Amino acid sequence: MIKQTPSPSAKLRIILCLLILGAGAAGFIALKKMKKPPVMAEITERDLPVRVIRVQPQSEEVIVSGYGEIISRSTVPLSAEVAGRITAVHEKLHVGEIIKKGEALCRINDEDYQLELVSATTRLKSLQRDLELARKEFTRQSRLFTKNKVGTQSGVERAEQAVNAITSQLSQVRQARESARLKLERCTVRAPFTGRLTEVHIDQGEYVTPGKPLLTIVDDADLEIDVSLDSREAVNWLGLQPPKEGSAWFGQPGDTPCRVTWTEKEEVQGSGYLDRVVRFDSQTRTLVVAVRLDPDRDAAVPLVQGMFCRVDITGRALDRVFVVPGQAVTFTDNVYVVENNRLHTRKVTVARVQQGKAFISDGLRDGDTVIITRLENPLENMLVRIAPEGESGQ
Repeated sequence: MIKQTPSPSAKLRIILCLLILGAGAAGFIALKKMKKPPVMAEITERDLPVRVIRVQPQSEEVIVSGYGEIISRSTVPLSAEVAGRITAVHEKLHVGEIIKKGEALCRINDEDYQLELVSATTRLKSLQRDLELARKEFTRQSRLFTKNKVGTQSGVERAEQAVNAITSQLSQVRQARESARLKLERCTVRAPFTGRLTEVHIDQGEYVTPGKPLLTIVDDADLEIDVSLDSREAVNWLGLQPPKEGSAWFGQPGDTPCRVTWTEKEEVQGSGYLDRVVRFDSQTRTLVVAVRLDPDRDAAVPLVQGMFCRVDITGRALDRVFVVPGQAVTFTDNVYVVENNRLHTRKVTVARVQQGKAFISDGLRDGDTVIITRLENPLENMLVRIAPEGESGQ
């Protein structure tokens, strides 16, 4: 068998491969030695800035709210009480004008009623003279028949009948004169109070008959609102008094102040008081109450008839409750408190929520620091930091 030996070129290739592998290994080792070890970072717990309040038990008034439209308690449609032609109207007889009490709104032709009054007055004077003569004749006839036996009983009776007949006529004429006087007064239609015209249905020269609507006037200083309240809230929180003796209806409310706010502009507000219970609505299970408004004659934009308003009625007070912003209480009735810079969860009992505030009756202690920043699923016992005034929490 013939033994083959490697050729010089093959040996050279093997040597080159070994040199390349050695150079790569040497480079890898050199690079490894050049790499610096990583810097060890200190791990610190990050705190969460929060806003807090310190709570104390207090007494807080319950506010029962409802909505309604302002109406005037004094809305008077005026109609003609006599027939005739309109001879004069007030210079400001236009819708929206303010008319003072007693001012003449319009006048109806009164010539016929003047004649009736003059005629009745003349007739009355004539009958009064006739009555005086008839009484004298009756006295004379009675004296002659009683003392002197002159005349007859029937003559005396006829004289008495004449007196009675004239007396009856006098009564009728007095009534006719009073009727004419009343008609004359009714020819002038006057404002029953200082108020605002809301309807005008007449013009000068128009002929009117009794019962025809002339105009409508309202008193803007005598306003009220019918407010529908949840019946349970009204019974639980309002200071309703026992009914009066012999009555089976709600009694008059106690001294209950109210705040009235126009829904279109929060700055337009007024005050009032709970006046009475109007009705119980069986369809909506609500109690309808009437709130009287205090007149505010100095307001640039006053509360007026037709405005739709929110009414906040002050009810009885809740004693020893903790008041926190509504966002401080979770949907599961939990609040977060700070103890030793750590967050802790408390289960609480919310007695009432009103006007963005929660009244907590149980679950908090005097002096607890309650987190009022809204948090989403915070970790129990996490580190927190109380944010200073002016710095907002997360």
